[in-house]
Amino acid sequence: MNWFRPLSIKKKLTLFFLVFFCIPFLIIGVIWYNKTTQTIENSAVYYNAQWIRQLNKRLDEYFARIKLDTQTLPGDPRIQQFVKYDPSDAYSLYLLKSEISQEIYPKIAYGNNEFAGFYMYSVKGAVLGDQIANRLGVDIRDSVEPDESFKVIGIQKVGGVPVVMVQRSIFDNITFGFAGAMIYAFSLDRLLDMDDGRKPGEDDHIAIIDTANHQFLYHSDFAKWGEEVPGVWREQMRETSGYFIDRTAEEHKIIVYETSKATGMTLLSEVPMNQLVGTLPNLRMITAIVGLIILALAFITFNKILLEVKRLVEVIHLSRIEHKDMELKQREARLQALQSQINPHFLYNSLEIINSYAIEAKVRPISQMTVMLAGMFRYSASDPRHPVPLREEIHHIRNYLRIQQERYEQLRFDIAVEEKDLDQVQLFRMILQPIIENVIIHAYENHGLHPGEVLIAGQAEDSCFKLQVIDKGRGMDPGTMAKFNKAFASEDVESAGKTIRQIGLWNVHSRLRLAFGPPYGLHILHSGEEGTCFEVRLPYRPADEINTWS
Repeated sequence: MNWFRPLSIKKKLTLFFLVFFCIPFLIIGVIWYNKTTQTIENSAVYYNAQWIRQLNKRLDEYFARIKLDTQTLPGDPRIQQFVKYDPSDAYSLYLLKSEISQEIYPKIAYGNNEFAGFYMYSVKGAVLGDQIANRLGVDIRDSVEPDESFKVIGIQKVGGVPVVMVQRSIFDNITFGFAGAMIYAFSLDRLLDMDDGRKPGEDDHIAIIDTANHQFLYHSDFAKWGEEVPGVWREQMRETSGYFIDRTAEEHKIIVYETSKATGMTLLSEVPMNQLVGTLPNLRMITAIVGLIILALAFITFNKILLEVKRLVEVIHLSRIEHKDMELKQREARLQALQSQINPHFLYNSLEIINSYAIEAKVRPISQMTVMLAGMFRYSASDPRHPVPLREEIHHIRNYLRIQQERYEQLRFDIAVEEKDLDQVQLFRMILQPIIENVIIHAYENHGLHPGEVLIAGQAEDSCFKLQVIDKGRGMDPGTMAKFNKAFASEDVESAGKTIRQIGLWNVHSRLRLAFGPPYGLHILHSGEEGTCFEVRLPYRPADEINTWS
């Protein structure tokens, strides 16, 4: 056999294909696969680390806000009275519990969508809690640290739902000794819900580890709750944050973790490697085989590779978009945290201090105004979406008018509403105040008059209660009055509101009309040089139907 004779064209083409295409193609394919896998791995580590960091910050900021919102509760007189009560005084303790449940508990739950339950106890044996306390797996009092004023004490499953338990210790304001504790439960699923399209528990997992005991406090796979962290993981997790690849199992995983300085717990993410590389190993083998067979199939394989690269680029691009979304949500959370620092209790406490000074100085008008102003703030800060009895609104407007009398010496008012109607009429908060303000400004001050008489009168007629606000100032011209009444009578509330400039009056009318429907809302009975009469039409229920109100 002569190896040096000239090669045929077929052999030359075959040799050319092998030397200049197949071998380089295989080499480039192997290098490309390794580099691509490494790039994807690095990208996954980076974005999962960012995700874990953002999630940890969110939890830390949330617990910081809870700590700030609840820091004044242990000093509340009713809480202090609770921890000092003897449980044997069942009746007095029952009354105090009712007061706490009606006035303090709503302040804890309102505005916290993650709030799941509340439990409080004293060292003397008094206990107060909602239903969640009866469904906990262990006695949460065993986990309380008396020396800790605020602490995240653990995570438990309640009805198949994970909740995180937060302790706020109560210290006696006289002896300064540990007197009890308040335990708050928050839904961990809602705290971990980042709304970013990721769903831990399907392809990847989220876990929270008790760093001291090396146990899973939480895992998106419920079967691992309470299990010990693998020893290989503990060896790798010596730093406060980082990542490693777990190759001990058949399915390799990328583990990204970070320990919170605020809670001491470690947040961890598990991402399977095959989820990242997808079909890249199969593509490598297919590409090599196709490259050895014919050039045409190599071209098809090349197109497949391009499509796969495009898919991976889109995945990375989406990850970057998710990262930007998390940054925006973090900024929004910071803004909300700053806004939540404006604690209404600070205002109430300040007014109480002013009242105390006024009492000590024997300045009765200042003391009365302070008490009335505190009551107004407390009333206006309550939930505006739920109806209240007319009695509460009348009490509020009486305080408002008394304060206005300190400013306008000639202001006189009278409220003529029958006692039986005060609890049978429902309306929303802050309905009368805008009308009274409108009277003072437009009926008196704008005409150079000192605010004078204001009469509030009510009359029940079948299913409608008519509450009238009457003044003795200057009224409006007939055209303006007709324009108002036409807007008030319109069924298209949104369109009619565009023709009214008095925003306060229109807000009152639209709230009543949208909630109760026609014919309820505002109506002007008459208006002229002798004064104006506004009529507020409200639903009326007999005494035996009061409990049907929602």
